[in-house]
Amino acid sequence: MVDDDGDFQAVVREWICARYEHVALSDGEGLEELLESLAPDLLILDVRMPGLDGFKLCKRLRADERYAELPVLFLTACKEDADFLSNLEAGGTAYLTKPVARKDLLRVMGELTALSGAGARTS
Repeated sequence: MVDDDGDFQAVVREWICARYEHVALSDGEGLEELLESLAPDLLILDVRMPGLDGFKLCKRLRADERYAELPVLFLTACKEDADFLSNLEAGGTAYLTKPVARKDLLRVMGELTALSGAGARTS
């Protein structure tokens, strides 16, 4: 997960920790190296962050064949139609807006990890 809001990251971590492993970054610095070492099943990106925004990060990842099929969930406060269209242009797989309900986040994460063939870990 890449989101510059540490409080929001903590909430998401609490919501998903029983089903998923969670690694968080506050910006996109070092993301590609981290992805290479972790081989994640899903990437959650905020849109507006310091440095590269989520759309630019996603475009960069989509240009790399290793991550061309990695499901990318944009989880953002950006609610304009133009933002949703930018998600599509960047190669996002799903788009949710903040505030988000726990059940909605878990449902979409489950759908996306099923697409990647991973599914949720059992505890």
